[in-house]
Order: sequence, then structure tokens, then C-alpha cells
Amino acid sequence: MLPMDGPADLPPRTLRVAGVQMAMGDDPAANLERAVALVREAVANGAELVVLPELFTRPYFPQHAQRPEYLAWAEPIPGPTTDALGALAGELGVAVVGSVYERAMAGLNYNTAIVFGPDGVLVGRTRKAHIPDDPGYAEKYYFAPGDSGYPVHGVRLGVGEGREAWVALGLATCWDQWFPEVARILALKGAELIVYPTAIGSEPEYPTVDTHEAWRTVMRGHAVANAAFVMAVNRVGREGEMTFYGGSFVADPMGVVIAEAGTDVGLLE
Repeated sequence: MLPMDGPADLPPRTLRVAGVQMAMGDDPAANLERAVALVREAVANGAELVVLPELFTRPYFPQHAQRPEYLAWAEPIPGPTTDALGALAGELGVAVVGSVYERAMAGLNYNTAIVFGPDGVLVGRTRKAHIPDDPGYAEKYYFAPGDSGYPVHGVRLGVGEGREAWVALGLATCWDQWFPEVARILALKGAELIVYPTAIGSEPEYPTVDTHEAWRTVMRGHAVANAAFVMAVNRVGREGEMTFYGGSFVADPMGVVIAEAGTDVGLLE
């Protein structure tokens, strides 16, 4: 639970968040079904905002360089994934953060984080701006650098004591989380919580390198420097040549990790 300071005329409140830490198989319908089940479980446990990992409907296909057939997997917004997430958010009355391989137009695709409010309406999107091009992370073939900037989304969380509650939510995706400028921009725009859907794990070309502690440390630093809560939700499991290490977590504005998942499928609560 995150203690939130709302507008001056509203009392402080807590926000119960959850992250869905998943392993993905080859069947996108099955991945979506599994994600929906875990979101339902999180809401049954009291979550008001649930976050899914980066590109959760498929295996992490950008580990394979220049596979033209994968370009056809991009989908518009609205589209099948956003329709499903919007319907789920509306049914459960919670906010849901997802991640979509977005087709903006023919030949122009983005890696896009999205958030739905508890009425099932799309609140906003943020397109990933920092696109890696490394062994195992060959994203530049599949995604254009995002053109959305870094908006802060005002997300309604429901009604408490007869009044609606809101959170100022910053969204960014995976490699964006390594850059202090991104967190700073979001904080200067008023973000109380910065959320990063993520897919990070082993380095195929450097098998002795473990990025987990550096990954966590840099985001804890963002939390301290910007007096904001930070949440990262990762995938887990072995996919091709890569192993995703999970470790999804929430850090408070002092950089203290107040909730953390392990290396298995499950919920960060």
C-alpha cells in the first residue's frame, strides 16, 4: 500500500497496487487469459491498480534480429489487447496498466504502455522512447522511438468516503527506466507514482553479467531524487537464449523497497 498525498482539500489516502509477474508462452490468447486471471486475483486481494509486464501477450520476440514476420504482430489502439484490458478494468472497477506492440500506421510500430481507468476507458498511452539495439535486445528493427513525450496521467481509482480518489501516474517502458531524465520529467509534471512495464534478464553475449542489482538500484535512485514512488514489473522464465529474472518491486520516496517479487510467476503486492 502506498501512502498518497492528494489535493489539499482531500485527506491523505493509501493506494493498493499489484504487479503481474508472468512467464509467456507462444500462444498470445493463452498469455492474455493468464494475465486476466492474475489481474482478477490481484483485485480479489484488494488491488486498486494492477500493472502488467512489457509486451505480455507474447514471448520477447525482439531477442531475434530482423524477423519480418513478427512485424505483423503489431496491432492498433484500440485493438484486441486494449479491448480486452479495457473490458477487464471496467468489469472489475480498477485501473489497469498494460503494454502493447502498437501499429500506428503501415510501417510505423511502437512499444506502448497504456492505462485504463476503472470505467474501462483508455486514460492515456506513453510510447517507449529509448530503443535498445544489442544482442538479445534487437528492438530497433521492431519499434520506432516514441513520439508521445512523457505525459502524466490522472487516473481515477474509485470512490472513498463518498469522494473519488486519483493518482498522478507516470508511465515509461523498460530501457526508459535507466535514464534519470525520464523520471525527472515525470516528477516535474507531478507524478506521484512512476510505473515501468519491463522485460529484462540475462545478457546472451555476456553470460557472466548480472544486471539485476544495477537495474533495481537505478530506479531506487529515481525514487529518492524525485520524491516519488517507483514500480517496475518484469517477466520471468526462459525464452530462447534469454532468462528473465523477475524481481518486480516497488520503492518508496526514500528508495526503500517496500514490496518485491522473486523469480517465479506470481503477484507483486
